[in-house]
Amino acid sequence: MAEDATVNNDNLITEEAVTPEDNSWQARYLPDDLKENATLQKFKDVGGLSSSYLSMQEMLGSRVKVPTEESTDEERSDFYTKVGRPEAPDKYDLQIDERFSQNPQDLQKIQEFREKAFEQGFSNTQAQKAVDFYTDMINGAMIDQDAILGQSRVNAETALKKEWGVTQYDKNLALSRRAFNRFADDDLKKFVDENGISNNVAMIKFLHKIGTAFNEPEMAGMGQDSGSIDSDSARIEIDAMMKDSTHKYNKALFDPKDIKHEEAIAYRDNLYDVVYRGEE
Repeated sequence: MAEDATVNNDNLITEEAVTPEDNSWQARYLPDDLKENATLQKFKDVGGLSSSYLSMQEMLGSRVKVPTEESTDEERSDFYTKVGRPEAPDKYDLQIDERFSQNPQDLQKIQEFREKAFEQGFSNTQAQKAVDFYTDMINGAMIDQDAILGQSRVNAETALKKEWGVTQYDKNLALSRRAFNRFADDDLKKFVDENGISNNVAMIKFLHKIGTAFNEPEMAGMGQDSGSIDSDSARIEIDAMMKDSTHKYNKALFDPKDIKHEEAIAYRDNLYDVVYRGEE
């Protein structure tokens, strides 16, 4: 005769007669209201159920409790560490655009960001995403600004060529720039450069008047390294400066952010002055 399984008062398994069709572990060990449970029917035996239970307990034990407003600083710090925050602000491994890793002020801002990211519990990935977003935003703003400045430069050139004439434009512009370099201090130069005022028609014309009023040898000799070359040599040098990428001033001439940009402009303007003096 087949035997059934029941649980006695001491929760010990005992064997009693059962019918063959009820010879499953669910029929043997579960109360009547659980014997047909669909979830429990998925387990082949008690061992499978036990393994699943232990795995669930292990998973629950590894869960991280999200801090609330009532959580202590220690609880918050523990949570941030478990979700990936570095052990200290200077442990963030961030990829920084080289333009922002050379300027002392930018480096200070980067350090302040590290400290704020650590305070807010950022993981390294989250901090890097924030840095990338800021970099993209700055790059976009710089592109927009360059486009605006480029268009204002074109507009100024068009207006001045119309007023001065094409043949006089370069000469008058060179004189304006020499006047600016002669009388503007570093703070004014920085202000003019950052605000695009160097492309303002009224400003250029004003500087041309100053240059004309001080049209003397010291104004004509504001350039550097051009020496006493003749007009033909000056033309050749200008052409090389404009077209030869290996020329010492080629890159600086076309890049307003280059540290030698103003020096390159002054050098070129002085060469133009040599050319025009040779034509007089």
